Amino acid sequence: MVEHAFLSYGDKNAPVKVEVFLNLACPYCATFFEAADQILPAFIEKGQVQYLIKHYDKPREMLLYGTLVNLFFDYQKPDKVYGIMKDLFKNQKQWSESDSNSIKKLLTEKYDLEEEPDTIELSLKITEEAIKRKVKMVPTVFINNSEFQFPVEIDAENLQAEIEKRV
Repeated sequence: MVEHAFLSYGDKNAPVKVEVFLNLACPYCATFFEAADQILPAFIEKGQVQYLIKHYDKPREMLLYGTLVNLFFDYQKPDKVYGIMKDLFKNQKQWSESDSNSIKKLLTEKYDLEEEPDTIELSLKITEEAIKRKVKMVPTVFINNSEFQFPVEIDAENLQAEIEKRV
């Protein structure tokens, strides 16, 4: 059973569950997100994959701006959040080397977002799950509960192969 399906894409009854713990400020997460964005939609459209994104606000200095961004996401609008994530990952180098006030300004002016108080509680639930599942780094990918470290244990090609083995 999948916990905390706040950002879920695809059929919840799909035979393959792809869960990723990521952070918007992590360069490896940007690479994974791009690969998943190219590979997963075809499987999602066929009802074969449910894709779950779990923004892990891991307490690490280099990830703090990702945590700041996450606090502005309205998890009631997963498609909007996905589009913003895609854009932020694409432009990660520009904003992640900025400062917190500039990032807040970007989020409010470019994406029309505001800080979402409910997101703090969701973040704590995802952090609790990450600790329970012993997630040590981002991105960590689970495919039907099999754990992979990206890019060491799984890359874009392997991601597709692992899914195809399970559908």
